[in-house]
Amino acid sequence: MYPVRAVHTDKCFICEDGAGPVVWRENGVEARRCRCGMVYAVTHREVITDDLMKEHHTDDFYSYPATFKANWMAKHCPKGKLLEVGSGNSFFLREARRLGYKIEGLEPDRERAAQVSGELGIPVSQEFIEATRLPSGHYDVIYHCDLLVHFPDPILALKKMTSLLSPGGVLCFEVGLLGGISPLWYRMTGEIGLGPHLWLYSAHAFDALLSRSGLQVIHLQHFGLAAEVIGSRVNRVLVRRVLGPLLNAMQWTGLTPPPQSTTAVYGWLQNFLRYHVGRFAPRVGPATLLVVARPIKHAP
Repeated sequence: MYPVRAVHTDKCFICEDGAGPVVWRENGVEARRCRCGMVYAVTHREVITDDLMKEHHTDDFYSYPATFKANWMAKHCPKGKLLEVGSGNSFFLREARRLGYKIEGLEPDRERAAQVSGELGIPVSQEFIEATRLPSGHYDVIYHCDLLVHFPDPILALKKMTSLLSPGGVLCFEVGLLGGISPLWYRMTGEIGLGPHLWLYSAHAFDALLSRSGLQVIHLQHFGLAAEVIGSRVNRVLVRRVLGPLLNAMQWTGLTPPPQSTTAVYGWLQNFLRYHVGRFAPRVGPATLLVVARPIKHAP
């Protein structure tokens, strides 16, 4: 996860429009919708706070799909040197290494960076991408997961990543499309992470972001999240009322499950609904995309 630095946001960075209607409120933060479909958080924090540096996803969010995402990347991206921006606990990097990539991480959180470097021997730079001292033109693939919602200036961040690419290099990333949809989906989700999540993209806003960042899509896979959103409500009931008591009963047989068993099953189900059901889901409601993009070549 890429920790968010507190920023002053009060308008869509694509359209420079700050007069959109409020479509959601959460944790004392308003979300407004721009005419381009972008939903932006209105926040005025001036300093980094402990809350903003916390991880807002469980490890399951990154660990369960790591193999699937690494395989997808390897299918559509060149082999060679790979940098993950926001490398966290390195679940993805470990899978990329298994596939033959020469891996590095960039992680602003000091403890995570030190742990991954020390315990796994993976080179990790402890810094933010916008101020990185990593060498330009060095990486064949730069990967990041769900970070475009967090960057204070997504265009700046993407341009900085592009500057680190070698000739023929590409960006590979996941991005959610949670803008331009009915707020009923937010009510069904219950919490969309406003504050740390600054920007919720519509398809139109995402296309505009890439265009202004000098990038073009060369591979894209769409995953509808309707099944995951609806399934999460059902799964919580099943895990709490059915699976939990079943695992507790297993203790009497001597087959004592680990404490995280119910959490692990819930995480597996959500991952299955997101990526394996979502790839066939109709394009209704929220979505997430796996994207490969390259810099646009301009004529001399």
